[in-house]
Amino acid sequence: MCGIAGYIGNRNAPEILFDMLKRLEYRGYDSAGISIVTQNGISILKDKGMVDEVRKKTKPHKIRAKIGIAHTRWATHGEPSLGNSHPHVDCTGKFSVTHNGIIENYKDLRSELIGMGHTFKSETDTEVIPHLIAEFYSNSNNFEDAFVLAMKKLKGSFAIAAISHADTDRIIIARKDSPLIVGIGDGENFIASDTPAILPETREIIILNDFDYAIVSKDSVTVKDIRTGEELKNEIQTVEWDIKQAEKEGFDHFMLKEIYEEPDAVRNAIKGSGGIKNIAKKLKKFNRIYFVACGTASYAGLVGKYVLERFGIHSEMVVGSEFRYSTINTIDECCAIIAVSQSGETADTIASVKAAKEKGAYIVSVVNAVGSSLTRLSNDNVYIYAGPEIAVASTKAYIGQVVCLTLLGIFMAENQQKIDSDYAAELLHDLNRIPDMISEVLGREEEIRNLTKKISKSSVFFYIGRRLNYPTALEGALKLKEISYLHAEAYPAGELKHGPLAILEKGVSVIAICPNDDLLEKMESNIEEAKARNASVLMVSEDGDLKVPLCDPLLSPILYIVPLHLLAYYISVAKGIDPDKPRNLAKSVTVE
Repeated sequence: MCGIAGYIGNRNAPEILFDMLKRLEYRGYDSAGISIVTQNGISILKDKGMVDEVRKKTKPHKIRAKIGIAHTRWATHGEPSLGNSHPHVDCTGKFSVTHNGIIENYKDLRSELIGMGHTFKSETDTEVIPHLIAEFYSNSNNFEDAFVLAMKKLKGSFAIAAISHADTDRIIIARKDSPLIVGIGDGENFIASDTPAILPETREIIILNDFDYAIVSKDSVTVKDIRTGEELKNEIQTVEWDIKQAEKEGFDHFMLKEIYEEPDAVRNAIKGSGGIKNIAKKLKKFNRIYFVACGTASYAGLVGKYVLERFGIHSEMVVGSEFRYSTINTIDECCAIIAVSQSGETADTIASVKAAKEKGAYIVSVVNAVGSSLTRLSNDNVYIYAGPEIAVASTKAYIGQVVCLTLLGIFMAENQQKIDSDYAAELLHDLNRIPDMISEVLGREEEIRNLTKKISKSSVFFYIGRRLNYPTALEGALKLKEISYLHAEAYPAGELKHGPLAILEKGVSVIAICPNDDLLEKMESNIEEAKARNASVLMVSEDGDLKVPLCDPLLSPILYIVPLHLLAYYISVAKGIDPDKPRNLAKSVTVE
């Protein structure tokens, strides 16, 4: 949540900064702004609204500057407004700051600074930062020293970029629990929260770790430890993603493009089979296995749990925001944690992993973003290699996560002699056929689009599934909620009798996920219950309304979610909503 950008070099910073913000807009789009150093001091161009709207209002092409920082916001403290939008400045206008994260002690700091004569113009927690820098600078006249002292006063999470009109040759940045990278150019350098912002300019990056700060000039980057001042040697890494992967390439929305990339997401995830097999061997010695994740990734984790249970291997799935405050009390060195996250920066998942690691647990992460915070905390990593996912609502990354966790389950079952090698080989063979099956579903896109008319007047949706496809129901319902703002709930189908039947009536739509397995007759009974209450029913099955090819039931969660992703997308479009940027949401939740 929130995107930070920065530029220092010989080109015109305002235009570059807005271009970078546009590529970071999936991280927040309540407001946007840039802060640049000109001959007359710091100039700030910002306002409420999306990046293109703010760019049009502020006309950055009319201003010349070679250094600046920028921000696109997802509001936490203070409503979206001109005053609350970033960047922020101190009373004198000498220092300007952008920030992603939450400063937990900002109220105390604010009161302390007001007592020293500082005045504030926003409701944000961020505004205390430039005032702190200014206060320390008044004693030392040293930008770097003042910045470091200010960082030491902060409690909470942060990625911060700061500039000063008294020190125009460098940007100083820092991070703790929020991602921040430096893109290395030729006679210029870039700062960003995430790699898509810098891909058109460079693929060479330095990743900051917790408690790192960096002094970024146009020709150099120096990284130091906030706590000790020691100079660090963070290595330069090469981003493997291509810029085309972060562009729409003719699709109306990133979400639709990413749905169409789901066959490749399966293929790319399968490529990691060798590493997954080795991790499966290591997991054999652990008594207790926990999947930990948030949001969509938690549903992938739940699929992982059901796959293991299918083979008689005990595991639990706990959402990160609960695990870190409750389940953590049961963790010891006999436990393995499988953390799942697209970005590898999800705050609650990272906090859970840190706490589990302190208790001696073995940590495996299933992640899309190479080099992310979660990967650096883990003993072993499984990369899904789905490529950049720009739409806020995750689709192809979810598919990649489910594939990796299914593979992990198959290999664990084979290692523990829960299944024979012939059946394991058969499952792996069938998994390699899934990409073509997904393409077959995508070939029915127009049929799925037309089905939205059947349920277009519904304002309440129930998604039902059993066992492995209860998570599919959860994921389908979440996608509809996220991008269409409709009320959607998911239930294990057998739970309809325990309350939800009271709501079923004409005008309510039920989406039933019906793989051809040993529970099919029970699902058909649940469907009849819904129809008897006059609800509209859409079936996801081989011969249902949303048709899918026949596959092994163990693999059905990978395939059966595809038409539900398309259904949610087309309902969103029919309602005139931008599915890439749902209100109140951001792609990467880097705060609690």
